[in-house]
Amino acid sequence: MIILLNLIDLLLIVLYYKATIKGEFFMEAIKSLNHLLERYPYLNKRHDGFPDVGKRKISGYSEPIQKIVDGFSLYDSLIATRFFNSMKEYNFTSGDPLAHEAFPPVKKAMHDYIEAEGVHRYPYSEGDDRIREILVNYLKQEGIRNDEPYDFNDINEVGLSKHNLTFTVATSHAFQLIMDIITRPGDVVIVPGPNYGLFAIRPERINADVVVLPLEEEDNYLPDPLKLEKLIKEVNDRLQREHAGEDYIPRVVGYLNANPNNPTGKVMGIREYDRLKNLGKVCKDNGVFVIDDLVYRDISYSEEDKAYPIAAIPGMFRNTISLFGLSKAYGMASLRSGFVVADEVIIREIVNRIFQEMDAVPAIIGEALAGGFNDTDYRNKEYDKYFRELRQEYINRYQTFKSLIMGIDKVDPEYRDIVLKLIEQHTDDDRYMDLLDRGIKGATIMPNLEPESGFFLLVNFNKLKGRRFGDMVIKDEFDLLKYFYNTIKLRYILGSGCLWPNPNDLIGRFTYAKSYEDLIEVSCLMDESAKKLVKQ
Repeated sequence: MIILLNLIDLLLIVLYYKATIKGEFFMEAIKSLNHLLERYPYLNKRHDGFPDVGKRKISGYSEPIQKIVDGFSLYDSLIATRFFNSMKEYNFTSGDPLAHEAFPPVKKAMHDYIEAEGVHRYPYSEGDDRIREILVNYLKQEGIRNDEPYDFNDINEVGLSKHNLTFTVATSHAFQLIMDIITRPGDVVIVPGPNYGLFAIRPERINADVVVLPLEEEDNYLPDPLKLEKLIKEVNDRLQREHAGEDYIPRVVGYLNANPNNPTGKVMGIREYDRLKNLGKVCKDNGVFVIDDLVYRDISYSEEDKAYPIAAIPGMFRNTISLFGLSKAYGMASLRSGFVVADEVIIREIVNRIFQEMDAVPAIIGEALAGGFNDTDYRNKEYDKYFRELRQEYINRYQTFKSLIMGIDKVDPEYRDIVLKLIEQHTDDDRYMDLLDRGIKGATIMPNLEPESGFFLLVNFNKLKGRRFGDMVIKDEFDLLKYFYNTIKLRYILGSGCLWPNPNDLIGRFTYAKSYEDLIEVSCLMDESAKKLVKQ
């Protein structure tokens, strides 16, 4: 059977390369395509992995960002082998939320829109005024207010109007537009590490620079306002020296505040109000915009301590650019719907950019947002019911995954019986029993990094460093990922891919928005694979 599979794989390889060669020959015969390929030579071959992450236009990426790019190159080369290998692949890199029912009010709003008259009309670049007013009422409900509003007659009692927001194709689109608007070449955006790697790449693609603010164990992996201010001043002093005498001296222009954080799952809610207030004040006093990414906010595990928007803190609205969306918490990642809340000046230019590049965001995005973010009794009742159930689903999966990684005795006592029952319901393979006794060999979850939201888990594999399998020695995180992929076809995000601050650690970011069957199977496979590694 194995020999037959190998022969099939070999045949597929031959066919693949024949097709590639044929494709290249065909393209060489077309002069217009040839001119294009001179500019973009990487298009000469069919590509089965990740799309190209892009290059910085003037110089190379900075060291931490280059490591993210290198990680994606590695994933790309691993994926390329998938075509030839009949083993099942376990993709734990994904940012997809749990396969859970989409938020019912959003589904209803989209259905009502499709059924109603008006689908034949093009939307406005800024979005429908009716929907923007609905979202303004939601922001008011959530405590967001502008204490320094402009003197227009449409400003409501909390200082907001429809001109304080607009829709985008997801928060990624919003973040790219914001970076393009607030940065000039050489300007700096500070990004806490760990953080979402693909956001960190975006400023550097347009020739700004990213500087990482390391999140440290002594601060419970939360950003420290004093350390942020010290870093801003150090970076600005350096830029002043390096660009003295030039027409424009770059400076720190933005700070990314992911709350909850991807990948740590840390939440800054009302209990961290003073921290958030001080972060906002440091940025405001130093002329640095806060980009407050709140896309995971509604799956904060504590109903009483949801992520708190900096724009809700008195005096902070005009210096804060807030991002909201339906992708992560509302089960609608495929819709790619988000909205930006900010001072009118920022919103005006975002609308200009949307008009210039795509005319308008699809109207269905606005309708969906209005279904998810409004202040009606219907929505709020559905919200309480929906998120109480969804949060519990994530907590149960986390506790299950933790029990397999660390052992059942490391799980909160109130969840041990629940976890055992869930595992027994979803597998008849008794390999998991060893894991519940001792956990995965060489793997651990650091105490200060247990998630409080979302669906990602950082796993530490430092105990596997220096071990070997045959001629292969695990020297760094790249080696470990390649080893796991080659032995059990497992992919996850590298520590450097999410700006983990210590480059010597072997850290992996795993999603647990997976079926219980996959969580159990991958845990067993990781343990079996890790046990094959021996000391040198």
